[in-house]
Parts: sequence; C-alpha cells; structure tokens
Amino acid sequence: MQHKTLKLSTLAVLIAGVTQANAAVYQIVEVDGASSGVGSLQYYSKNTSDVQSRVEFYAQGVESSGSENCFTQSCDASTYAIFGESRLGSDGINYRDEVPFISDNRQEVNDFFRLRSYCTNNLGFNTCDDWANTAYYGLNFNEENAQDGSGFGGLHREHVAWNENYYSNAFPLIEETAGELKRVETFAEDASNYDSATVAALGTKVSTHETTNGVVNRIGQFSGNAFQLGITSSAYFESNNRYARQFNKRGFVNAGATPAKSALNPVSTSEALVTQMGQTLAWDAVEYNGQLLVVGSASFSTSKLSDDNKLPSDTDGKDRLSLNDGEFEKCATTASDVNNLFTTKECQFSVFANDAVFWTVDNTGTASVNAEPLADRVDSKGKTYPALDPDNEEIRSFQASARAVALVGNQPVAVGFSSDSIANNSVNTVDGDYYAVRAAIYTPKSGFTVGSEQWERTIIPGLDIEEGNTRKLRFSMATDINSNNKVIGFSKNVNSENRSYAETMFVYDNTAGTLKKLDSSIDPTIFFKGVNGYPSAINDKDQVVGWVDSESVNQVNGRQRRQRAFTYMAGSDIEDSPLQANKAWMLDDLTNGGSFSTDNNAFRIAQATDVNDAGIISATAFKCEGGYQNLTKDSQCSTDEKVVAVKLVPIVDGTIEQRPEEQSTIEREGASLGMFALTLLGLIGFRRRK
Repeated sequence: MQHKTLKLSTLAVLIAGVTQANAAVYQIVEVDGASSGVGSLQYYSKNTSDVQSRVEFYAQGVESSGSENCFTQSCDASTYAIFGESRLGSDGINYRDEVPFISDNRQEVNDFFRLRSYCTNNLGFNTCDDWANTAYYGLNFNEENAQDGSGFGGLHREHVAWNENYYSNAFPLIEETAGELKRVETFAEDASNYDSATVAALGTKVSTHETTNGVVNRIGQFSGNAFQLGITSSAYFESNNRYARQFNKRGFVNAGATPAKSALNPVSTSEALVTQMGQTLAWDAVEYNGQLLVVGSASFSTSKLSDDNKLPSDTDGKDRLSLNDGEFEKCATTASDVNNLFTTKECQFSVFANDAVFWTVDNTGTASVNAEPLADRVDSKGKTYPALDPDNEEIRSFQASARAVALVGNQPVAVGFSSDSIANNSVNTVDGDYYAVRAAIYTPKSGFTVGSEQWERTIIPGLDIEEGNTRKLRFSMATDINSNNKVIGFSKNVNSENRSYAETMFVYDNTAGTLKKLDSSIDPTIFFKGVNGYPSAINDKDQVVGWVDSESVNQVNGRQRRQRAFTYMAGSDIEDSPLQANKAWMLDDLTNGGSFSTDNNAFRIAQATDVNDAGIISATAFKCEGGYQNLTKDSQCSTDEKVVAVKLVPIVDGTIEQRPEEQSTIEREGASLGMFALTLLGLIGFRRRK
C-alpha cells in the first residue's frame, strides 16, 4: 500500500466529516463486471490472479427510455441496462476509430516511433516516451525491455501475432441480469460464420483461448426482440505455426428471436482486398419503416500501399516484425488469391479508404449483404472525391463515418464526419490542397426512401480547418444527435492554447443553423481556455454528458491533465430537477450529499458516456474500496482502486452540494491509481453512442 499524507484546510476537514443533510442529485450504482468471467480467462502466460486484478470494466451506453422522468418519480436502477466492455490493457489504436486518432488519414501512426511523434505534435506531454510505450507495448511494460511481453495489451501484441499467437484484450459486455455484466458473443467467434474458402486459406481457428477483441456500441429492442451491435475483430486462425486473421475491425449485429449473429460487410466492390479484409464499424441504429437501420462506416477502396510508412517500422530489430515493403505494396493484387493473401504477413496490415454507410436488418435478424453509402461522395459542383487524395502523392485517403442517427421529424438524420479538401476557408470542394476530416450531417433527400446515396452530406459550418491559409484545426467530428435536431461534437486545435492542444466541444442546432461552443461564457471553471473535452451523448431533453479536463496544468511540455465527467443543459431546465438551462456541472459535484453520500464517496466519475431520456447516465468510474479518504474530488484512496462500470440514477428532490475543495498542498509518496488509470482511459478514448 502506498502511503499518502493529505493536508486539508480546517474548513474542508469539517465539511468532509459531516453527514450531508441534503440529497445528492444522483445515486451511483455499480454494475458488477466480475460476473462476466473475463478475469478468469487465459491471457498469455499471466497468472489468473494478475489478470483478475488488472481487468477493468467500462460503460459505453445505457438502454433507451420512454416517457419516464426519474427526477419526478423514483426509478429502479435495474430498469435500464447498460453495456460496455472489459479491458486488460491499452489498445494502442482505438478499437472504435476508423483511422488512428481520427485525424490520421495518412494511416501512418502504427508503431512506437510514430505514436511518440503523434503525442509530441498533438498532445505535447513531456512524458510522450511513456505514453507511446504504453500504447505500443501495453500497460506495465518492462522499462528495461519494453518488447518482452510484460505489458497488458498494446498494439505490439497484434503486430507480432503472426508468429507468437494472440490473446483477447477487450470483451463486449451487456447488463443482461440486473447489476451484472455478461459477455456478448458475435459471429466472429464461430468459424462456421466465415466464408468456407476463406477458412480453408486461413487454417484452423484457435480454440485454446479467445482471440477476438470486441466492443458494443448500441443495444435496444426491435420487432419484439433485443438487439446488440458494435465492432469486433476477426478470430485468429492457425496454419503451419502462423497465426492470421481475416480483418482487423468489422461491425456486428445480433438481432431476432434466436438471435441471428451477423457480420456487417463492406460495400460491394471489385477490389478483392476490400471484400476480404476491409473494415466496417457499426455505430448506431433506429427502427425505420419496419427495419432496423444501422449506420457506421465501411471500406470502399484500398489506401496507397506503396507508401511504406503505412507499414510499422522495426528500425532497431527488437520488435520482431520483419516486414517487407514490396510485399505490402502488392497486397491489393495478392488478394485475388486468398491462399496467397493469408500467407503474406504484410497483408495483415492493410488499410483502407472508408465512407459513411448503412445496413438494414429485417425482423428475422437478417442483415443486408453489403454496406451502402449514405451520400454521394461529391462536392458542391458535383465532382467526385477520389478515394485517394489527388494532392500530396495520394498519401491521404478519404475517411467518413456516421457515428449516430436519430429520427428528426420521423426521418433518419445521421451525424459523424467526412473528408473535405482544404484551401483556406473553403467548404465542400474537391479542389483544395489536402484532405482533412470534418464534422458532417447526413440529411435525407426530398422524397426519401432507404437506399444507396439517399442522404445529403453537409459540413457543419463554423469549424474551418484553415483561417487565412493558416492551419487552425486538426479535425472536427460530430458525436451524437437527438430528435430535436441538436448535434454535439468537438474540434481539435493544431496550435496550443493555454499550454494545451485544445479539444473544443460544440452544440450545433441543425434547425436554426447556429453553432455554440462550450466555453467560459457558460462556466469558466469547467470550460476554461484551452480545455479538452469530449461530448459523448445528448438526450431528447437536450442534456449533454461527456468528460472534460478537471485541472488546467500545462500539457504542452507538462503532463497529461486529469479528466472527469460533466453534464451540460443545452436546452431548457429539466422538470423537477436542479439542472438548469445553459448550466454545466462536474458529475462528482452531483453525487455528493444526503443518505447516499457515504456510498457515493467510493466513486469518482471519470467519463459519462450516455444519458437516456429518463435521466439515467452510464459512466466509467474510479472505485476506492471502503471509500476515498474524504469528500473532495481529488481525494486519495488508501486501499485498492479500480476502474468500474456504473450508472447514475436521478434522486427525486435531489439538490446540488458541491464537493469541498482541497485548500493546501497534497503530500504523496506515490500516487493513487486515479492519476495513472487515466492513461488507459486516455488511450482508449471512448467514442461511443447510445
């Protein structure tokens, strides 16, 4: 146990020691992850006890609600299930991202050196070596020999799988029984769900342990049955002591009475590599005209594989990669013969251009055979955006995704991002200087029926990539939309502001055409200059949840800031609640006070990932067994601290009683997990949708 001495002001000590008379706004309810059994699964040569102590549980979303308002009537926490995933270590490149960190449309951030470069240029920490080592070699990597496999997770594990086998790092989970998480099985875990010719080329599915990584992005009810959708990797197959998988990421949907477990395939194309290995991501769904309309992204063409930077580097020979640039360049043609494709190691690293797409699922749970593009890939003059950026030697590729969908006026409107060619403050043109990712809305065309290219793509205004020919933003993206046609998202700065490459959140009213940034005009203590935030969800009461920096220390030439969950009211007051229009709060301040204060004090809310219309929030929290030392937000844990999935349930007649502040220096020998667990949270970087 690490020793810590906490010195508080007299006032803070008195406040921390008093039982609060008022009720908090939310009760925190943990959803047990141990019930999933993932902590008992084999993970390389790790001891089971080490795995069980390491495994962490993340909430990704909460089941949708009807007209119930948990602020006016007491709600049972078990009524609305949450979903998420377990993690043993870092994923290196987010399982939910189309390309690394959304902005890397070059698709070149793929090894330790480029991860470190990304950190230096986009985050600015003076700890970028450790940050990159954790991303590539896993949590708790060996500082003396990072490549030795001591770490948990890490991108390097996937890179050396060809010769060294692979063990699952992330399992998709749902709260099937109240208060308990359970594993979600997908098509990828059963060899019979793969094309027989592909399996013949791949070999025998590894059966001694689990090899897929998966996440859930949405659950709900359709045609009287439950459904789940999300993203999974292929299982690994063995042949002559080599281990290969068919694809890195592919959307899945489980639907129907049985249910049917379906793969969501890329678009129909003559490119064999796209058909075999192209990636797809399933993000969200609505019921429309008797079908489940699933939106996400899918590969439609191969990126430029003659760019050898798209292949990981092994400059010192210690990473055991042994990759050949020439073989990588030929993968698009190699794919015409699946036997050659899956005996060529380099093709496991194939990357693609991706577009925003949809699939349909009928009431039996059967999914459409291929993805269909939401919109024409054309600019304002009708010119087609090529898959490869015509400037800069075609190094960049077109990238687009639909991250969320909602019925607005009974029509399915999707939001996410798309690619645009940039020249000063131009919008929607092919004729710019380079491709960049921009926040986008996909609106049904006049006379809409579900079909290929039946949506219009619109770039959200007010988020210019350049200003006066000077690069201003790295990228922008929308993360959610509600039935009121309000869109949330964020943009990433190129230059530092208040010693931070800020990620600025926004709310865009798609009806009025107005953009509002979450800045100091709302609350200077939460949305301060240079703040980094991620708005993860907005419900139909215009309540936004997400996470944001909880301190303003220097990140550029400094350290990573701690972040905590927040909520913001983008519309009117919520009836019978203390949540008022155009106000924001840190969720830790809304879980303090009243009869739940002691139980709530065992948690600090790291990331709020979803909120339904009843007001229940899904979140990932730090939990201190026995409770934190005091009620302050940054209190230390004297016992074991871990990452858990929780839901926040509104308390009828709850009131806001902010947590006391620490008034003097905290002296620590070591630090609580809270300082370092955010490294994992930051690397995972939830990209969720309810």
